[in-house]
Amino acid sequence: MTSKNTKQDNKQADAAKTAEAIAAAGQETLRGFAKASTEGYEKAFGGMREKAEEMFQGYGELADSSKQNMEAWNDASAAYGKGMEAISGQWMNFAKQMLDSNVQATKAILGAKSLNEAMEMQSEYARGSFDGMMAQGTKVGELATKVAQEAAEPINAQFTASVEKWRKNAA
Repeated sequence: MTSKNTKQDNKQADAAKTAEAIAAAGQETLRGFAKASTEGYEKAFGGMREKAEEMFQGYGELADSSKQNMEAWNDASAAYGKGMEAISGQWMNFAKQMLDSNVQATKAILGAKSLNEAMEMQSEYARGSFDGMMAQGTKVGELATKVAQEAAEPINAQFTASVEKWRKNAA
């Protein structure tokens, strides 16, 4: 009986060893599966996290760029408004000068002693008015050019800055 018990004990010991080996292999398989799953999850969602962060950063840059664009347009509008005020002031001053000149010319013509003298004064007044109108037109044209340059300056500066920023981001 002892040999029977020994065989049976050996079979039980072998069965226990086999069960332990199967359990260890199962545990190792589960550990490998858990590790692979964790690594796969980190790889998949880690990239998504980076992309989300880049996307949010891009939205922040876009919002900042939009704010800077609006500030440039506001600055351009302010420069345009000031320039138009200056041009209007020039025209109003010229109109006042012309009105004063008209009154003086009318008084002089009405005080003329002869028709020839009146015609000569009228011709002189017309020539002076034409010369004044041409000079005023040149002055206002130069002022308008300056206003256009000053109004375009903030927009050009912002556009250049935006292009440079996007060029750096693309590189």
